[in-house]
Amino acid sequence: MDLNAKHSAINLVSKSFLTVSFSLLFCISCLNDSFGDGVKMKFLFFPSSIQSPSDIFGLGNSNPAQSALSVSGGKSLYNGSFYASKVTSGNFGFNVLLSFSNIPSGTSLRICLNDPGCTVQALLYDSILTSGIANLDLNVAIPNTYPVNVGGNTLNFALFKDGQVVSQKSASFIYDSTAPTLSFSVSSGSFTVQQDISMTCVDAVSGCMDLIYTIDGQTPGLSLLSDFDPLQIVLGNIFPTTLSVGNGTTTVQVIASDRAGNISAPVSATYTITIPSSSAPTVSLNSITNGTTNGSGSATSVNWTSDTAGNYFVVPNTTSCSSITPGVTIVSGTLGAAGTQDLTIPTGSFSEGANSLKLCLLDSSNQSGSFGFNVTIDTVIPSLVSTSPSGSAVDIDVFNRELILTFSENMQPNTNLSPHVWITYGSGGSLTTVEITLPASATATWVSANVLKFDLDMILPEYTSIQVKFPVAGLKDVAGNSITGDGFGNFNLSYTTGGAVSLKAIIDTNQPGCFDSVGSGISCTGTGQDGAFTATPTAQVIGTPTTLGGYASDTVTVDSTSGLTWKTCVQGMTWASGSCSGTPTEMTWPDALSSCANLNEKNSGQGYAGLKNWRLASMDDIHTLITFPSGTSGYTIVAPASFPGFPSSALNQRFWSSTTIRSSNLNAYVIRNFGARAFTHSKNSANDGFPYLTICVSGNP
Repeated sequence: MDLNAKHSAINLVSKSFLTVSFSLLFCISCLNDSFGDGVKMKFLFFPSSIQSPSDIFGLGNSNPAQSALSVSGGKSLYNGSFYASKVTSGNFGFNVLLSFSNIPSGTSLRICLNDPGCTVQALLYDSILTSGIANLDLNVAIPNTYPVNVGGNTLNFALFKDGQVVSQKSASFIYDSTAPTLSFSVSSGSFTVQQDISMTCVDAVSGCMDLIYTIDGQTPGLSLLSDFDPLQIVLGNIFPTTLSVGNGTTTVQVIASDRAGNISAPVSATYTITIPSSSAPTVSLNSITNGTTNGSGSATSVNWTSDTAGNYFVVPNTTSCSSITPGVTIVSGTLGAAGTQDLTIPTGSFSEGANSLKLCLLDSSNQSGSFGFNVTIDTVIPSLVSTSPSGSAVDIDVFNRELILTFSENMQPNTNLSPHVWITYGSGGSLTTVEITLPASATATWVSANVLKFDLDMILPEYTSIQVKFPVAGLKDVAGNSITGDGFGNFNLSYTTGGAVSLKAIIDTNQPGCFDSVGSGISCTGTGQDGAFTATPTAQVIGTPTTLGGYASDTVTVDSTSGLTWKTCVQGMTWASGSCSGTPTEMTWPDALSSCANLNEKNSGQGYAGLKNWRLASMDDIHTLITFPSGTSGYTIVAPASFPGFPSSALNQRFWSSTTIRSSNLNAYVIRNFGARAFTHSKNSANDGFPYLTICVSGNP
């Protein structure tokens, strides 16, 4: 009896029992298996961690479309992250634009922070959606008592139906309740030349936004007229790159705002300018190197220019250029001609913190020109304020690829971090810890001076302990101090992933005939067997191998039914002359995860075939692919025209899935090429007499 006849017989018996009683839950067919497994019983079953089909016995029930949400924008979205901002009430909130598809009646939307699925943390938003809603523009308030990290957070969205999460998304979220700080490039004082004033605005978390000034004695002002819109100038003007102050007495007042809408208190400086009849020297600071230092690294130097020859002195900023003495001089010398030079500043006598200095140049008439600058001594080791996911967090969304680290101070914007990812599975004495190879396309981005976002560019396995090791040598503050690491020089972020929410359309088996209890072909009319139904519950619409625009060397197979794009060839095989050829590579489960993830780094980080999110296929993914198109298709579990050269022989090849067994995560589910039978297998074995192979997929997680 061929395999399709066996399946038809199973369905005939199953559906007969359904006529008598609705209490029958499973159908088990005891059939001899002579294909090398040494197993006398064959079970058709669905693993408990996989979404069960809605019509397991092929009765033709409809398969409802999957509800989904996506984050499509909002006024609070900037450079890939959402920013909390002050609203007219004085509290904080954010604006987000969401898109939906296939929303049935009774579906609710939850929004929260730092809680995948929004089942533990307090909710920022919880409401029943209108059936069929397509878009929602939300202003969401953040109560003053809501637990939120200063700096990086994860903004979580979840759709609930009948008490179950049916779709969830996450986004980076920045919270900042501290106003910027301001300082003048030139302190108040009396001068004999025009002063060109610039401002330094510091806001480590969300970054400076507006800089407004007045010179008429009135206090500059900013106001929020409408929530989440830009602040409006009430009084004053936008501060230019440089503000020139000439003859007379001028008081400059300045305020600043950040991206979160925090407004600083005004700062002011008064300048009395008396320009003599002959021109004083003009000196200017071009740049400062290692202006913040721990004193043990590279030397601090200033590059400066003078339009006049003369003697120069570096002194404390409070020292007048007309009363310099050897006791206050830090370094001095002679500039023989007008021009530019680099000057090394000795820092051995400086105090911890900012040291305010001045360079004075005196010409032959003893007129002076000067500029001020700061050298900061910082020997304090930076620390981590928060991480997202937080350390030891559990049930983290496997599709959340981004890690956010918020530091206690401004850091060097190093993006060449090269972290390592280790996974641990098993229990008791059978624990296995192994490194997963990150794609080279994994990237670090500094959201602000002290907030780092790292994109792993891979989908992590479910129900697995994750440890990300960052070399501390790459995480230094601007003074050159590294964060504290372990004995191997690493900072470790550990957390545990949850399950993958992944619902797919159930496809027709394509079984062509019907059979009686002994395997003889019979008419399908009235049997209720799979062969009696066409395109039920959903017809499989899958293409033949193709390439996508601009990626002629990357062959893929597109499944329009599931929305998935498959790498046509099994890992280790290559596409040649219209078919996959070569020997597929046997792999352990961790190697299979890395192999598929590394497709994301192809084509200079654009991904294999120009697609991202390549991953090891899950059991839900694989179930959308299985088909039984003919009576002799025992070894053909995928459409042959869609996957030419697919390994299908009496070797009884197995194909890994990313789906972990919840009760014993040392093992994962695999599919056998004969009959698409599901097995479980140790993640650490690549061959137990049968080869274990890898198929990769992208899209529609």
